[in-house]
Amino acid sequence: MKIRKSLAVLGASAALALGFGGVMAPAAQAHSPWDEATYTQTSLRTGAVTTGTAVESPGGRYASSPVGAESLSCWDASISGRTFAVSCSGARWYVYTDCSNNHRYTVGALRGSKRVAIHCPAGTRAVRGGAYGY
Repeated sequence: MKIRKSLAVLGASAALALGFGGVMAPAAQAHSPWDEATYTQTSLRTGAVTTGTAVESPGGRYASSPVGAESLSCWDASISGRTFAVSCSGARWYVYTDCSNNHRYTVGALRGSKRVAIHCPAGTRAVRGGAYGY
């Protein structure tokens, strides 16, 4: 009898968890990443990948680019459609991209060696990008 009650409790818990997850899924998808700038950063040392939302910078794409630090080294920059990507290595650095919606989006502060890709919002394209450090 105890086993049946335990199984019933487990079954009810699983059904509740699945039901709750089903209710939460649409809410989590209500805010689409297509209408905001997102980023992907990949550690060049470990291969670990992190994703998130890029921060919109004040001044838009017309803001002047900060001067890069001597300790920052970058290579393999590219623009393709709505994505700007660059690999950099440094102690404290940021990546930015200017999008065709006249907004600048920034990711950072970053440390170490990473490949960073910033994806402009849907319906826009990457115009230019860069990296700077302090």
